[in-house]
Amino acid sequence: MSAIETEVLIQAPQDLVQILQEVRRALAEGTLKQIKPADAPEAMEDISTIDDAGPWPDYIEAYFENQKTGARFKLSAETFHGAGGKWQPL
Repeated sequence: MSAIETEVLIQAPQDLVQILQEVRRALAEGTLKQIKPADAPEAMEDISTIDDAGPWPDYIEAYFENQKTGARFKLSAETFHGAGGKWQPL
């Protein structure tokens, strides 16, 4: 999970695919768990529903917690308008 412990800008579709693959790998390994904060009504419940090849939802917002350290992260991307997004520590 060390590759995405810091902020990563999503500026192209392949950037989003790379982050999705890394996050799914960390989820499968048990390093991360997906969470849904009460104050984040737009947050997705299950990132595994997003296919790398699309179609993607217009907006992606998901939150994660590192199982070992308790560090939290947010993935957000505005796919419809191509505005990009980011993976960021909270």
